[in-house]
Amino acid sequence: MLLKLWNNVLKIGMILSILSSSLFFGVNSSKAATTQTGVVTAASLNMRTGPSTAYSKIMTLKKGNKLTITERKNGWYKFKFSKKIGWASAKYIKLVKKTPTAPKVLFSGEITASSLNVRTSPNVTSKVITTLKKGTKVSIVEKKSTWYRINTTKGYGWVSSAYVKQIVTVVKPPSAKPPEESKPNPPTTKPPSGDTSAIDQQDKSGRVTTASLNVRTGPGTTYKSITSIKVGTVVKIKAEKDGWYEIEAGTIVGWVSAKYIQQISDDDMNLKNFTLVIDPGHGGSDPGATFKTSSGDIYKESMIVLYVSQFLNDYLVELPIQTYFTRESDTYPTLKQRVEFAKSKKAKAFISIHINASSSHNGNGTETYYYGESKNSPTNSPTKLEDSMTLAETIQNRLVEKLELKDRGTKSGNFQVIRESTMASILTELSYIDHPTDNVKLSNEIWQQEAAEGIYLGILDYLSIQGYNVDSYYIND
Repeated sequence: MLLKLWNNVLKIGMILSILSSSLFFGVNSSKAATTQTGVVTAASLNMRTGPSTAYSKIMTLKKGNKLTITERKNGWYKFKFSKKIGWASAKYIKLVKKTPTAPKVLFSGEITASSLNVRTSPNVTSKVITTLKKGTKVSIVEKKSTWYRINTTKGYGWVSSAYVKQIVTVVKPPSAKPPEESKPNPPTTKPPSGDTSAIDQQDKSGRVTTASLNVRTGPGTTYKSITSIKVGTVVKIKAEKDGWYEIEAGTIVGWVSAKYIQQISDDDMNLKNFTLVIDPGHGGSDPGATFKTSSGDIYKESMIVLYVSQFLNDYLVELPIQTYFTRESDTYPTLKQRVEFAKSKKAKAFISIHINASSSHNGNGTETYYYGESKNSPTNSPTKLEDSMTLAETIQNRLVEKLELKDRGTKSGNFQVIRESTMASILTELSYIDHPTDNVKLSNEIWQQEAAEGIYLGILDYLSIQGYNVDSYYIND
């Protein structure tokens, strides 16, 4: 009888242990609990007893305070600081990305065999990760018995030291520096004769309306063309003469035909009048690309892009533009609904966020698409095409910089959400869900935030190119 009672006590204890575990509570949180480091970005930030402003304040944090984060819920982080545990808004906390320290290079070498296998371990029975050709230069970071550990494009691996010749660097004494050639003074641009009658425009603004517009040294086609500017480029109008504008676009100063410049008002350049729609791909009944790892983890494209979008929203709320999301939870709007939603909001830009996959599971890297199949279609005007290409470039450049993955570039793609839209539209593939390097990053909150920050910075770069003043909104890490 006592033995039976003891067994029941043990069972109850096990159940209570499971109920109180972080795994159990992780199911009801917006994301499973993890331990990460964050840094406060606001000048002052309230630490509260729960995940909303309704909870009482514990203390006030200062900018730069480092926090040990254990959970994210409804846009709030739970963390430990100064022996206290509490919550604060996630929009004012930046997760710290831990960059692994590269091994110290012992010396350089050169492959002497016609073909040399690089293996995962210092023995001939281990897996070959790549093969190097004779003459390949390598950096040796470790020596073990008759093997060298080297760095390759496929990661670190081991090769037989018998086939690596050490490179000896001979330092030559500095030679006398040859005298610098005298450089001519830069040419000065003189205004063409008769330009004294040009009318001051008091720095009015305009936007280029033709695919490519020549910038000339004077107000007429007889003057030399010094460069060209693309459709959509915003310029400052400095003066006007005989149907020509003297303009300034970045470092470019010259004259262009006024008939290809549409003057824009201060209202047009007000950030409050810029509307952006973010489209987290898939969702609900459509999980998108899904991959199960050897350890049993299941990655869903629909959920990862939603998390990235939530982080992105934390950045965009500080920017005085109008921002909308096609979905804010695990739901599925149809492709047509996403396009119609962007049109109904009179959006000036549309960004669809996705994650890639390949049948061979070998694809990797980041790429961004715009629709460029038909320049004359009703939904693909020259302005939309050029603006889409510019937006794709700014987003792609920033994502590659932040995610540190292979740059697959920008390219034309025939996707419905960017084909049927009427505004600047792109679809970005953050990485490959079935690639071990890519999916380890995108399944981690730190890298999801890095992806969001990359998109945010790309949006700022695009707005700057369009002529908006966004200098004060860039993030100071």
